[in-house]
Amino acid sequence: MGNHQLAITDFNQSLEVDPELSEGFYRRGFSKLYLKQYHEAIQDFMLAARYEPADEDKRNHGIPDGLACGHHALTEMDKALEYYNDAIKGDPHNCEFLMHRA
Repeated sequence: MGNHQLAITDFNQSLEVDPELSEGFYRRGFSKLYLKQYHEAIQDFMLAARYEPADEDKRNHGIPDGLACGHHALTEMDKALEYYNDAIKGDPHNCEFLMHRA
């Protein structure tokens, strides 16, 4: 609801219960992006990617988009573009991914 620091506390608690919860790392990563904690957000997105299901149909294509947003904020444009392209490749009709890359 906009309180990203409180959200991070809640995500931390969920990750204590399940330390391999990809969705917890993913959502905590976006809260950290909003708080301009870009390096920490990138680490969370990398952890989210590590714990993703092997089945491609069940993968969260928002993870490479989150990685791209973090690298973009750090002006690491080559890395950002690579991750934006990965997100779009995984979900080519996702308007949000397309707008982020633009």
